[in-house]
Amino acid sequence: MTSLRGLLACALGIAALAAPVPSQADTLRLLTWGDYAPEAVIKKFKEATGIDVEVTLSNNEDMISKLRATGGAGFDLAQPSQDRILGPQTDFGIYKPLDVSKIDTSKFIPDLLDASKKNTTIDGKVYGVSHLWGTSGLVVNKAKAPNLKTFADLCSDQYKGHVSMRLKRTALFGMAFALGDDPFAAYGDKAKYQAIIEKAGAALAACKKNVKAYWSGSDDLLTCCAPARSMPPRLGIRQASS
Repeated sequence: MTSLRGLLACALGIAALAAPVPSQADTLRLLTWGDYAPEAVIKKFKEATGIDVEVTLSNNEDMISKLRATGGAGFDLAQPSQDRILGPQTDFGIYKPLDVSKIDTSKFIPDLLDASKKNTTIDGKVYGVSHLWGTSGLVVNKAKAPNLKTFADLCSDQYKGHVSMRLKRTALFGMAFALGDDPFAAYGDKAKYQAIIEKAGAALAACKKNVKAYWSGSDDLLTCCAPARSMPPRLGIRQASS
């Protein structure tokens, strides 16, 4: 995998408490992404606490819609990406703040914990701490594409019809870095940041002819792009998380 150094993607999962209505003490109602709550982890949690876990799989926008529809009720813990906490909370008030004093912060990477707290603090209250983090990168069959190194390389005519791409902000950032720009460094300059993103978006739009399918999750990727015996392997953009 060719990774994009320094690019924290949407896989940076942030835990946030939702809802004013508590669940029964013997069940934790979790609203999360697929693969974020493996059965093995749920089993260990049950063994350690005696509490069952009721998992509802979702994605960022669906989580926000669900919590808005219920006024935040129905779930005890939600895990949207960190960039979908501050805005939705400010606009809709769908989360409850975390009591950080009750969290064993020694289990966290200090810099990651500090960054996630900073990015999810509203009026002095922390609404999220880091849960999962990862990088975005390219998954490449080097036998078919030995010289492919960046997002921009995916737009070469030789890869027409052989690219699968995650249609998310991470692709914009990946293309921006490939074009020599740093969107993170431009965060404090709205006009400069907008110009970088528009430039990357235009490059991705021009690359559309090369894309076999866009995807939003691992199931989509496997459905659209698992190589058949008679077809050459695809070049894919995916997100790796830990």
